[in-house]
Amino acid sequence: MFTRQGNSLGVVEFPRILGIECIGAIAGYPSSTKTITHPVGTRVATCMGGLGRMIPGSYAEYTCVAETNMRPIPDTSLPIGTFAALPQMLQATWGSLVTGLDLKAGESILIRGSTSSIGLCALQLAHKIGASRIAGTTRSAARVQMLYDNGADEVFVDGGEIASQVTQSPKGASNKVLELTGPTTLKDSLRCTIQKGTVCMTGVQGGSWKFDQFMPFGDLPNRVRLCIYGGGPEDFMLMPWEELVKDVEAGRVKIPVRTFKLEDIQEIHDILEKGGGCAKMAVVVAEE
Repeated sequence: MFTRQGNSLGVVEFPRILGIECIGAIAGYPSSTKTITHPVGTRVATCMGGLGRMIPGSYAEYTCVAETNMRPIPDTSLPIGTFAALPQMLQATWGSLVTGLDLKAGESILIRGSTSSIGLCALQLAHKIGASRIAGTTRSAARVQMLYDNGADEVFVDGGEIASQVTQSPKGASNKVLELTGPTTLKDSLRCTIQKGTVCMTGVQGGSWKFDQFMPFGDLPNRVRLCIYGGGPEDFMLMPWEELVKDVEAGRVKIPVRTFKLEDIQEIHDILEKGGGCAKMAVVVAEE
């Protein structure tokens, strides 16, 4: 959605087929290919690696990606629409928690923007890692219970500033903060973290990619660490893909998924622009 709105200028050249992840079956290789790891017909998943940004993406029946950025789909009983929702969501979530935040068992974490599919996934994967306390945020009081149902121990209704709520709560600030809203709330999230804690920005749900002004000696609290997680092919290949798929299949990680047809792309973007539907939305081109 952000790319279509023109927020990726300088990175994406138009016209461009969008879509940064997909699953499917290998239809063929260039005639110049010398070594083939996965035979034609192998069902695979892929995400990022320039897909939908530097190369034509997945809003299509066919796409062409690097073999080094594909992982075979393990045997699973998951519906194809559910499986299609997993590659980038699992990569971004696992990568943010483990590679970005280095979240350890026994640490507390706040997930800013928890009602997104990645936010809901992060609540549950934080439990898998062994976080001692998991807090989430939502802009709507009507969604508070949904976050508790998905693993949050504490929920803050987010009006753009929650640092005072967090620091005054009995449980206090967090060891780690996963920032999915972006620059619109990042300065506030930095104040929700303990000294020597870490904030990792992964998402831009707030619609802004940059600050109008940032003063390190004023906006960055003393001894608080800030990083970003952008993902990439190496992260997709290194994450425990098969293990996480089994967690989803067994119901240990539950992500609501809505499926659509390719001709419903505009409807999906309309839903996203209105705040999303508290679910990961997947397009199913074919059932095989």
